[in-house]
Amino acid sequence: MLNDTFCPVVDSGWVPSATWRNVDSLKQREQMRKSAPFLDEIPVMSSTVLGLDILLNEPYLDLQMASEIILSDVGATIHVLRLVSREYRIAAERPSRMGDCIASLDVSAWFAAISARTFVGDQEHSATTALWKHSRLIAQYAQLVAESLDDISPEDAYMVGLLHGIEAIPAALGGSQDDPASQHEDVLSAVEGALPPFVLEAIRSMNDSSRSSVWRCVLTAAHELAGTRTDFDASALHSLNPVVIASHP
Repeated sequence: MLNDTFCPVVDSGWVPSATWRNVDSLKQREQMRKSAPFLDEIPVMSSTVLGLDILLNEPYLDLQMASEIILSDVGATIHVLRLVSREYRIAAERPSRMGDCIASLDVSAWFAAISARTFVGDQEHSATTALWKHSRLIAQYAQLVAESLDDISPEDAYMVGLLHGIEAIPAALGGSQDDPASQHEDVLSAVEGALPPFVLEAIRSMNDSSRSSVWRCVLTAAHELAGTRTDFDASALHSLNPVVIASHP
């Protein structure tokens, strides 16, 4: 469970999607078409879908609990952020807190996106399971590190940690084993319109040793606390033992 409470109140200053859906943005549409094939393949753990399904059968939806379940799963988080990016054309106006994200969307829409493609944590999906668990572990430590800092939100740090290894997803799913640097840029280009700006900044700073960034320090510290490498090797995912990763707090 996350330490922080997610506020379910929707900011009344947000711009309704109806105000921009008819805007002729060729660049944005092209970017969405380009990113769709990769993003559509990202799966969600079956346990995540089951947990959310149970919540949705309650008389009232507990936004905090739903947020925590979604944020425990890389795929679920990406699918919700992707839906939000479609509703808010301007990145600065998009909600980034998960509770606010799902409150701004139709329940049937975000649940359908999350449950469209699932996987179980078995040997067949060991690479994906390992990456998901590694990402959650780093997210937890990143949140812990941020709690000792004044200028970093622990909630933001958790999301950054959860999504920091997004470039490894294609390899985890059994896709391309291209040059890591080239694959990194391809993946970031595909998800650029869906991720919050601070997440993109953090990921780019982590992969650029020439840049000085507080996010680089947070992620490096999180990896050191977790006892894992900062340059997560996607090609070695199939050899990782999910049980070993899950043994961390």
